[in-house]
Amino acid sequence: MRKLFLVKVIHTLVDMGSLKDSIIKEEVAKVGVEKWEEHQRRIEIFWEEKEKEIDNLDLDHEKTKIYQDGLPCGGDIGIEVVNDLAKKGSRNYMIVKNLMDKGATVMATENIQLLREEYQKIKEVLMAPTPEKKFEALESYEKIKSRLMIGRDEHIANTINSTLKEGETGILFIGAAHDIVSGLDKDIEVKIIGC
Repeated sequence: MRKLFLVKVIHTLVDMGSLKDSIIKEEVAKVGVEKWEEHQRRIEIFWEEKEKEIDNLDLDHEKTKIYQDGLPCGGDIGIEVVNDLAKKGSRNYMIVKNLMDKGATVMATENIQLLREEYQKIKEVLMAPTPEKKFEALESYEKIKSRLMIGRDEHIANTINSTLKEGETGILFIGAAHDIVSGLDKDIEVKIIGC
């Protein structure tokens, strides 16, 4: 039997890379500093709870594969990305690093072309110099957003289907808007960690 633990994630600012400052500016302008800071505290609590739940799983780490939203590479490059983001303070990647340190394997999960396309569209929205340009960029992104999400979801599901072997356990860290489960092989038992 193949087993997959599904961890719905909330991305932290560290996960946003070079878009971090633009996102902070945009969010603070929308909700104000106080509400924004409260939201950041809630995200921290969310990750503390996820970490405890994952620590309590009965895993054979040598037979555990980690699939990560936004990670297009495995092997040495994937390990380097995980270590770098964990060092920068990403709670998600700190958990992944902890699992790797215990023997789990990080897997190439995403299609890099689809990730780049989505990143570029989001960057255009956030960096738009005027409200008009922002509206145009947002309209452009909305036209392809669904296609990108479906493509990413299909790629992730296919990756899990082809790399998670009999007797192995996977842990998928994925944003809440994704639908990976419907594309998974029927012999993969899915368990959701928290909600």
